[in-house]
Amino acid sequence: MNQLVAGLLEISAVAHDDATLKAALADLAERFEFSGYDHAKLLPGDSYVISNLHPDWLKRSRKLDLDRRNPIIKRAQQSRRAFIWSGTPQTGTQPEEDQTFYEAAAQFGIRSGITIPIAISSGAISVLSFVSPKSILTAQDEIDPIAASSAVGQLHARIGQLKVTPSIQEPFYLSPKEGTYTRWLSLGKTVEDTADIEQVKYNTVRIALAEARRRYDLCNNTQLVALAIRRGLI
Repeated sequence: MNQLVAGLLEISAVAHDDATLKAALADLAERFEFSGYDHAKLLPGDSYVISNLHPDWLKRSRKLDLDRRNPIIKRAQQSRRAFIWSGTPQTGTQPEEDQTFYEAAAQFGIRSGITIPIAISSGAISVLSFVSPKSILTAQDEIDPIAASSAVGQLHARIGQLKVTPSIQEPFYLSPKEGTYTRWLSLGKTVEDTADIEQVKYNTVRIALAEARRRYDLCNNTQLVALAIRRGLI
């Protein structure tokens, strides 16, 4: 598995565009007898997936992620370190929701894999998984958690630099009023200034912005403005 990590480091160093990076990840997965890869950034309001897995599975699995029923993502959030997983229970009985997830995954030939999560901004995580049709995946050597985290961290940064097109991206929208108010904030105006400019009550602006933040689980208006700018809405 440490050779897999070394391969990841090489990709981050040589990938120079969207197509090269995706092709390199697919080749790396195939070289180590995985059926595919899945890289997910799980940041509220700014989540995306880059993967070569079946599109129908990506849509289905993301729905399970949002419902917090994906056992792999739950474990990634808890452990924050590389681990090998399998849909075949080793001891005891799987929780029903985990069994449902693995049964759905098995329909697409996903039965085991290796997952490497890293912490990113705002308490969120970025997760890279390589998946396999094998019932149980065994590693020939131990995973170096520091090297694995470093490799995924560099990959995450490289994806951002290259502006890689996601396979799936969390929808993001603002109503006309929310967009107008957020644009004034981006120009340095306060909520009170915005209310004066738009000739509405202070609470009208405050409540509209609060609703937009709540919809995407954002902490403050600064995050809202930054997200709106990244998505090209203002």
